[in-house]
Amino acid sequence: MIKEENITEVKTIYHKFCDDCGKEISTYNRTCVCCKKDLCQKCVGHEENDGGDYSDYYCSSCWTKGEPYREKIKELEQQIETLNDEWLSECRS
Repeated sequence: MIKEENITEVKTIYHKFCDDCGKEISTYNRTCVCCKKDLCQKCVGHEENDGGDYSDYYCSSCWTKGEPYREKIKELEQQIETLNDEWLSECRS
């Protein structure tokens, strides 16, 4: 004997929204690397692409807060480059 059984399947659908403006976000993920907010394209304060597969995204707030740190990092990178040049020069003389 064959009996028919009706099964009702409950499916949960998740929607992602921008943590800054509340707009629904498409499946493409933009998350601030500092505060981990989900961002829509309009709320991305800065996008940094280092040539890899994925860009780094920053919300406007985190990008603004990072200004003094980025300046200091740039200065230190220049110092490192100068020290490396001095070291190589010392070895070659």
